[in-house]
Amino acid sequence: MSELPLWVADPALDASWDRIRARFERAGLVADGVLVLEPQSRAERQALGALLGTTVTRARVRIDLAALDERLKQRSGVGGLEAVLTLRAGRDLEDRPALRTARREARERPLNLARALVDAAWADYWADGLRRAGLLTRHPDAERVVRDAAVVLTELTATEAPVATQSRVELGARLLGDAHSLDRDRLVHHVVVRGLAAAAGSPVPDDARTREELWQSFGVEPDLVSRTCLVWGLRLVDAGALAARLAAAADSGDPLHLCEWDLRRTPSFTPEPGTRVLVCENPRVLEAMADVGVEGWAGVCTSGEPNLVVDRVLSRFAGHGVELRYHGDFDWPGVAIANRAVARYAVRPWLMFADDYLAAVLPGGPELVGRPVEPVWDAELGAAMRHQGQALHEESVLAELLRAMATAG
Repeated sequence: MSELPLWVADPALDASWDRIRARFERAGLVADGVLVLEPQSRAERQALGALLGTTVTRARVRIDLAALDERLKQRSGVGGLEAVLTLRAGRDLEDRPALRTARREARERPLNLARALVDAAWADYWADGLRRAGLLTRHPDAERVVRDAAVVLTELTATEAPVATQSRVELGARLLGDAHSLDRDRLVHHVVVRGLAAAAGSPVPDDARTREELWQSFGVEPDLVSRTCLVWGLRLVDAGALAARLAAAADSGDPLHLCEWDLRRTPSFTPEPGTRVLVCENPRVLEAMADVGVEGWAGVCTSGEPNLVVDRVLSRFAGHGVELRYHGDFDWPGVAIANRAVARYAVRPWLMFADDYLAAVLPGGPELVGRPVEPVWDAELGAAMRHQGQALHEESVLAELLRAMATAG
């Protein structure tokens, strides 16, 4: 503070200068208006008096910022309010309104670019959705992401129907020079998905299955081998390589992974008459079924939320009237998965009622977390879970589950 006179640099003024600087920055570095200060000590009142060139005796002091600016210009030796505040702060001052405007313009640039690059009636809806979701806010490469997304969207929406089916890997490599640019963990993927939903006039997908279905509606398929559905004991009446593989696995008691490639090569996928299937959420359950060799059952594991291959397997079973019994975790995500399975595949929850939960839940188990989900098949189960506050995972009731399968009629 050696450049400033003592009546300006007095440490007793530190709190007052902080208030003055905050007001000055909020006002856009304009010395205008009145600021009311409340000095807390005699030393602070004396220092304010020296600063303002008057005697301060009251608890509240009104400072005319324009008058202070003029006094500093005439007597400080360094300039007006902005120069003094800069020296005291040891940094450039912030023009808060200008910063807000700059941030707002920065947020809008990628959205305006999206509208400019995609010549379609739905582009405004797409851009508005991106704003609401905040996907591009403060992202350092937001404009590049929008440019990449616009290239993909322009190609996929240029015609009423896709010219040819292609994979996302192929699409990303051909259009963006990176085979992984449209992977689900990339921001471009999510920006494109929102664009496709806008183009289709549909809600933005909130789960993997509906996202894949949206991509498919524009001629983009997932790869055919990475997603799988774990099955055990399944036999088909169809002829062909997959039926033979399933029969061999069933004969040996081995679990088997089906992929999209298998389903494409077996269009009918008809299970043997009388097939009874346990649909479980966790692979350990299916592994236990294989270990003991439960008679009269086949198993399908969703491995959590069903992926597209699991969805197609269960949809085909439902279409053939296969008896599907469902068992999963007694936690809120597990209930949500079960609700969707009931609605989509007409599964019948099995050993998943309030009595089953209360008989097995133990104090000190994992706590229920997240927002409660009401089981559509048993309201008493939801009430019991909320009351107990404990989760019960499928693996914890394996013995009871296998025993019930062995004795089920």
